[in-house]
Amino acid sequence: MNCGMHRPSTMLNNLLNPVPVIAFFQFSLYNKYNCKILKFISGENGIRVKHIDKIMQEFDGVREIVYLADMQDHTLLFINKAGVEAFGIGGREEAVGKKCYEVLQGHDFPCTYCTNGQLCTDVYLEWVNDNPVTGRSYRFKDKRIEWEGRSMRIGIGEELDNAGIQSMRDELKRKSEREQIVIECIKRMYSSPETDQAIHDTLEIVGRYLRCERAYIFRIHNTLMNNTHEWCAEGVSREIDSLQMVPVSLIDRWIPYFDRDECVIIQDVEQIRESAPEEYAVLKLQNIHSLITVPLVENGTLAGYYGVDNPLAGNLNEISNILKMLAYFFQSLFERKRREDYLKLIGYTDGLTGALNRNAYLRDTLSDVNRNLTSAGGFFIDINGLKKTNDTYGHEAGDQLIRQVYQIVRSAAQDYPVYRLGGDEFVILCPDITRDNLELLESRLRTQLDGRNKCSAAIGVTFQENPSDLGVLVEAADQKMYRDKEEYYKNRS
Repeated sequence: MNCGMHRPSTMLNNLLNPVPVIAFFQFSLYNKYNCKILKFISGENGIRVKHIDKIMQEFDGVREIVYLADMQDHTLLFINKAGVEAFGIGGREEAVGKKCYEVLQGHDFPCTYCTNGQLCTDVYLEWVNDNPVTGRSYRFKDKRIEWEGRSMRIGIGEELDNAGIQSMRDELKRKSEREQIVIECIKRMYSSPETDQAIHDTLEIVGRYLRCERAYIFRIHNTLMNNTHEWCAEGVSREIDSLQMVPVSLIDRWIPYFDRDECVIIQDVEQIRESAPEEYAVLKLQNIHSLITVPLVENGTLAGYYGVDNPLAGNLNEISNILKMLAYFFQSLFERKRREDYLKLIGYTDGLTGALNRNAYLRDTLSDVNRNLTSAGGFFIDINGLKKTNDTYGHEAGDQLIRQVYQIVRSAAQDYPVYRLGGDEFVILCPDITRDNLELLESRLRTQLDGRNKCSAAIGVTFQENPSDLGVLVEAADQKMYRDKEEYYKNRS
């Protein structure tokens, strides 16, 4: 179930600095000799490259072509015995010291397709060379190594037959297609100003490319997880509403894989019928035959996962590579969403009470969502005696009074939004409320704000059927509140 992952920096580099990329991938050893080569070059087990003679001893025994060239001036520093024989060189001494493009490609100047500019120290570049000197085709894996303060190019090549050539070209085509889909996803992620829309659009691109039935994201919160985003193919029923507050224990079998930053791949759900019956039952209920899920990690902690259900039959390990490449960018999108949510919170929230603020009030009263209401009610509430409390006991006591009144209003309003418009003013908007329910709410507020608990407020309330403007509705409640406040002070005088 392990799946490799491109380093995000490599992919971003390709986006920001376009080059004729052939294919990047994590280097995989293809025989025991290359294992020896890799250890030698990377200095594992205490080995350090210091002398060309040692390279000769290590590489002359392998069947692949191995050469070493200076990346700055293209000087060929070494070519092994297999390379000498393949290129028809009389002896190694005839080649070393010449330019690599002369010996290996038969050119008088650096190759126009030279890949030096694409090489790095931790990822191999794979490419196919139809060689003009030998008339044969080779698959090369090249990498940059740092040796005694200079950048060197190590090339390892093997000859391809016709079947190998076609297989290699098909493989490169698939890799190119995968990179293109990843690039398209990344472009879509960062082109949309709305993060949720960017996430959905990216899931759609992935879903359509992989021809899967569903693409989705789950976020984990303590012992529960929620399906936060979902894309479904045409004709596939949505599952997101039924996948809220799901116990994380349902994926206990997946957690060890996620902890190792590995994908979970289920080739055939029938394979887990006996070993994981609960998981099998849930997946079967959703008509899932196969799936791939990828962990989403934030600050070293598993924050969720995303995946695809029933992708088109093929190499699921290859599909998992695409998903792993995108995991980093999904994580960055969620970080962006957290920042957006925080800015919205402080932009629409009153710092003293936690109520919605005037910005939120203007947003909601001007919203098109509230233009087709069948009815609406509005309350305007003004605290009595706040100035006296401030003058007598100080502003800290006044702030405490404001918070107490808000808690009373918030509790009485239940699910209706409460806004603090000014120092002592609160508004409640009640869209689609009935007249009877509005009167019950008014009764609760007047009972709890009559001063017996040291909290007193003047209240104005209005009701309207088919309201055209909630702002006008609240203004009418404001006028009634002033009459209520006049009556309050009249009775106290």
